[in-house]
Amino acid sequence: MTPYILVFGGSRRPQNNTDKALALALDELGGGDFEVKRIHLGDLDLPLPGEPSESKDPDMLKALVTGAAGILIATPEYHGSISSTLKLAIDNLGYPSTFEGKTIAILGVAMGPSADNALAHLRHILTHIGGEVLPGQASLGSVHKVFDEDGRCVDEAAEAEVRGVAARLLEHLKNSS
Repeated sequence: MTPYILVFGGSRRPQNNTDKALALALDELGGGDFEVKRIHLGDLDLPLPGEPSESKDPDMLKALVTGAAGILIATPEYHGSISSTLKLAIDNLGYPSTFEGKTIAILGVAMGPSADNALAHLRHILTHIGGEVLPGQASLGSVHKVFDEDGRCVDEAAEAEVRGVAARLLEHLKNSS
């Protein structure tokens, strides 16, 4: 079986900026030694922690994370932190977390000057549960100016930043396999 990189974002809104940034990363990840599996967290039925559920989605998410050679996560910055959608997905991976020992690259988007607060929180959470978060990240501030109405990136520096995160993940995975 071809090793794969799991990619997901923490926004549920249609045509969201997180997915627009992920499209650049997906383009960078494609066509290499790794298959890329993209999931949309909004399509999953993930229960609140401690709530009973008959959903099979938490087990499916755990299996995808467990099987991944590497993971790329994108988050919008909401009120200075990560999205509740992303936090719920992380919580559904249990503790000890399925992220333990996984190589993870991160990127964030924000309407404000940067997504640095959300990325710091995400890095802290992932490190706390045993994830191996790569150095560097992409933080796209004023994201409403980065993409045009058709979702195309119009900011070369932002595009290079996102592609750089994806390229570093690929390079790390190739060098460690």
